[in-house]
Amino acid sequence: MIIDAADWYDHDPDLKNPYQGDVLEGVPLVFPQGKNVRWVLLRPLPEGKIESARSGLPRKYHANVEGELPTAWSRPDGELVMASAAVYRVMILSRSCNLDWKKQVQVAPVDPTEGLDSKALACLRENDDDQSFFLPSDPPHLPESYVDLGRITTVSVSYVRRMDNLVRRLSSRATTELQNSLSEFYARPYGFNVKDCVPQTAKYRCSGCFLTGQLIVPVVQISKGLDCKFPECAKCGNDALWVKIQEPKQEKLFAE
Repeated sequence: MIIDAADWYDHDPDLKNPYQGDVLEGVPLVFPQGKNVRWVLLRPLPEGKIESARSGLPRKYHANVEGELPTAWSRPDGELVMASAAVYRVMILSRSCNLDWKKQVQVAPVDPTEGLDSKALACLRENDDDQSFFLPSDPPHLPESYVDLGRITTVSVSYVRRMDNLVRRLSSRATTELQNSLSEFYARPYGFNVKDCVPQTAKYRCSGCFLTGQLIVPVVQISKGLDCKFPECAKCGNDALWVKIQEPKQEKLFAE
């Protein structure tokens, strides 16, 4: 699948409302401090029990990595944590209709592809990485990038309603591809694609043909074999989504 900016972005977007797939600048996100994926918990030191009159919090703390603290997450009023907060370029992942009424929405950071190895980059450019979503370069504001679906987080909807920080809006085609990527990220899609091994010799139909309005969807016999992958569809190509056909049961005409 060839992905380019000409059909991946809407270059004349309506700026009245935000939409799923919008790439935004300057949205603050909070993650664990540094490269450590575990939270660092802050516990008051014995000599730090004198509370600040303004905040009501102890003045001194000891930092503990949660995995090294036997009593981690046992405090009834929750834990104080050391976090890293910064503004990021992000993509809105929540459904467009939810942006009108929800107070919190899901976003994921957008990172440039610079520094990725050639194998990862080739997979990404085919949008064939189930942990990422590819964004082709669209100068001068958007270098070749990807959405890191493994770092989805939640922010106040107020950060995504500011349309002055819109970098790019996805086209209808790209929005559909984003929704497919999210479906594969959260759950297995219904059916088999050309990357899947054939689990059973049987008759299959391409549901992609049905969904695109083909009047006749042929039945194809596909055989299981060593490292045997599902074939392309004659109509849908490598966008095929094969489903197994259940053979009708033969009813008995006479009771035994």
